[in-house]
Amino acid sequence: MIRYRQILAVPGMAALLGVSFVARTAITATVMALTMYVVLGLHMSYTAAGGVSAALTIGLVLSGPLLGRLIDRRGLRRVLGVTVAVQAGVWLSVPFLPYAALLAAAFLAGLLMVPAQPVARQAIAASTTSAQRRAAFALESVQGELSYLVGPAAVILCATKAGPSAVAWGLGTLIVVGGTGIALLNPPLGAEDEGAAERPPRREWLGVGMVAVLTMAFGTTMLLSGVDIAIIATLEETGQAPWAAGSPIAGVAVDVSVPASGFAAAGLAGLATALTGYLLCRRRPSPQAPASIRHDPTNTTDAGVP
Repeated sequence: MIRYRQILAVPGMAALLGVSFVARTAITATVMALTMYVVLGLHMSYTAAGGVSAALTIGLVLSGPLLGRLIDRRGLRRVLGVTVAVQAGVWLSVPFLPYAALLAAAFLAGLLMVPAQPVARQAIAASTTSAQRRAAFALESVQGELSYLVGPAAVILCATKAGPSAVAWGLGTLIVVGGTGIALLNPPLGAEDEGAAERPPRREWLGVGMVAVLTMAFGTTMLLSGVDIAIIATLEETGQAPWAAGSPIAGVAVDVSVPASGFAAAGLAGLATALTGYLLCRRRPSPQAPASIRHDPTNTTDAGVP
């Protein structure tokens, strides 16, 4: 606990973790909110809900490299200003959009989502010492788990009590508040003496191992979002929707079969991507020493000398 108190005593750290928690809690609930809106607000199928969730997820996938490059070139506050404005417009208009427009709005919301999590992590790395960093990232991880615990559950409860349209407006408000708070704090994202890093060639980092990691991460996301949709379908069938939803695969399975099949579809999708990642890892070539070391006549390792 002493280490955590030291982390919170770092200037600006407690405030940053607070506002990023607000934003991240709302962001983790966006898939659930759109699913509830399509199913309960538009009275459409779970396949349709899965399509909107997929559009949001694709936007989120593309947002990382896009926003990272924009922050490097334009600065944190400018990027946050743009993303906050986009989120305000999207979530304010959600209850008035037809389904086709909602697909486009969901993609835009994901593509220009407030980068609360990456900004918080970069700021932690820049503001703490090497001795503090482990505890700081542990604290940030706890914050992330709490956001996933609170956000989706709150959306389901509020959607069944106040309506999915009100949830969309409330969610947008929280994202705007969190993003604005981060912009006002304007945390440092790099050490003052840190120079511009040289961009490594793509072939040095985009290898079989990285593709395997990305594939398995995609599978995990599909599994979690598919389980969410299956939970909502199951609870709605039993009249218990107010009590814990977004893969298109699970949505199709629910529509053509029974709600319980959504769990099977999500699990099989996750298993398939995990198997793909495992096979890619097995094909990964063993790391080799640089040529300068392998052919160095003074290198005693090649001669079998310990």
